[in-house]
Amino acid sequence: MLPLIRRNLKLFFRNRAGVFFSLLGALISFGLFIIFLKSNMLDSWKQLQHPARVLDLWVIGGTLAVASITTTLNALSRMVSDLEYRVFDDLILTGLSRLKIRLSYVLSATIIGTLLQIALFLIMVSYFSWVDGISIPGYITFQVLIVTILASFSASVLNFTLVYRMKNIDTVGKFSSIVGAASGFLVGIYIPIGVLPTFAQNLVKLTPGAYVAAIYRQLLMHDILKNVQPNILHNLQKTLGIGINLNGNLTTKLQNFAIVTGVTVILLIIILITNKYDQNKSVSTE
Repeated sequence: MLPLIRRNLKLFFRNRAGVFFSLLGALISFGLFIIFLKSNMLDSWKQLQHPARVLDLWVIGGTLAVASITTTLNALSRMVSDLEYRVFDDLILTGLSRLKIRLSYVLSATIIGTLLQIALFLIMVSYFSWVDGISIPGYITFQVLIVTILASFSASVLNFTLVYRMKNIDTVGKFSSIVGAASGFLVGIYIPIGVLPTFAQNLVKLTPGAYVAAIYRQLLMHDILKNVQPNILHNLQKTLGIGINLNGNLTTKLQNFAIVTGVTVILLIIILITNKYDQNKSVSTE
């Protein structure tokens, strides 16, 4: 399985345009915040001690969540390409099981998503450090890097289940465009989650990306939120999605981890079941 993972990584990073476009959704979110959204949001939160730094850390968390979705989805397009051009059939002849081949795509996407999130994190931190003087302690940075692995693996498993039955790379490309545009809304960058209508908020709560973004924001903003006045802290957390409002209570970091992990496990079980079904179907047709 390791040779397949190396092959997938090599093919992905060889296509520099593909690497760029896989990050495009996250880069658009980042750019829109800097150019259009930041000034308006600063007016809304001018009562904070360091509003620019608060919002900088907030958007870093959301942008990383977007990147985990778009980069892994783009990486998994290799699987659909292999299916379309019958490369998948050739891989089966190597003696690897269907499950191991499919897991190689998921693990490759996880590695790609992790690496690109780390690169994006370093770019954003460097920019905001230069512009607004933010600083992130080393222990927080380490925790963020760990979360990039969970975020990438969770997004890879989810995206695998979404593109699993797609047989055409063009279809995946169109689907990726939709996901790239929607992901900024689903993690609450374009419009903060607490400002969305009730229906939209409920929709966001069904997507793992919102909880991943909440984890990032809770980690990155932990220290700076200590300086926020208690009378506005809850409203700030609720509006900006620093914790997801479930039954009137904001989720904690541990709860967000549990939700993301639980959804990932359920999706893995679905993958195993569908793989078993496909295997039995393949045997019966031979």
